[in-house]
Amino acid sequence: MKSISRLLFITLFGLASGFSNSALAHYSCDVDLKYGVVVNDDQLRVLKEYVTLYQINHQNQLFVRGEWLKLNDEQAALVSQFSSGLHSVVPQVTLLATTGIDLAAETVQQMFLSLLGSNHDSYEKLNDVMDKMKKRVRRKFQYARSHYYLGPTAGEGLDDEVEVDLVVPLSKTLTTSIGSILTTLGAMDSDKLAVDQTEMAMINQRIAHYAANTDGDGPPQGTTLPEKARWYCDYFGKLDALEQQMQKSIPQLGGMDLIYLKPHKD
Repeated sequence: MKSISRLLFITLFGLASGFSNSALAHYSCDVDLKYGVVVNDDQLRVLKEYVTLYQINHQNQLFVRGEWLKLNDEQAALVSQFSSGLHSVVPQVTLLATTGIDLAAETVQQMFLSLLGSNHDSYEKLNDVMDKMKKRVRRKFQYARSHYYLGPTAGEGLDDEVEVDLVVPLSKTLTTSIGSILTTLGAMDSDKLAVDQTEMAMINQRIAHYAANTDGDGPPQGTTLPEKARWYCDYFGKLDALEQQMQKSIPQLGGMDLIYLKPHKD
């Protein structure tokens, strides 16, 4: 019975993902965070656990381990570009992750109901997995009093919390790292996502508001949630390249990689 249940969930998630073509079937966002990052209107902080490794005030004042660094024009420009990019994208990704995981969970649940019905013995376990996942996403992608927080990748497993046979096909895809969330949403078929036009319009409006308020970048307003996820993944890749330039120019930042690209597995 357990092997049948596992097979059902592997098939179920493949259907729920609704891959629209072979390119998306192999889509993977290989960007993740090594540390936590929190932004507000005037400040950006990069955190290792509860310790601030470095912070940028007003997008041009850099403090590394509490020490203010006097920057030349080239260094200041790199710091400003990097800070501006994160100030723009962190609130947007926070919204996309918390909204997107709800839509992904609802899509999986609806697909389950249409295939097997609510009386199937695994339906309650599926709901338990999805509830745990949504809670983890909200711990890692947080908003409070104009502060937006993205957590690091470490500690993603669900296997220790729920029945292994049930969660294996889900835990490999629905982990709560930025890369995993963007992979899950980026590979979905927008036609199969459980979202209506009014809700999508509100999401687009809020994302556009975040981008406008920071004078930063954002995905084109008419794009779908999967297209937005892929846009954010590409944007983090650009910020990673900018971070490497900043570290070369400012030696004190060496070894403090916030953004990193995981080796791609075909």
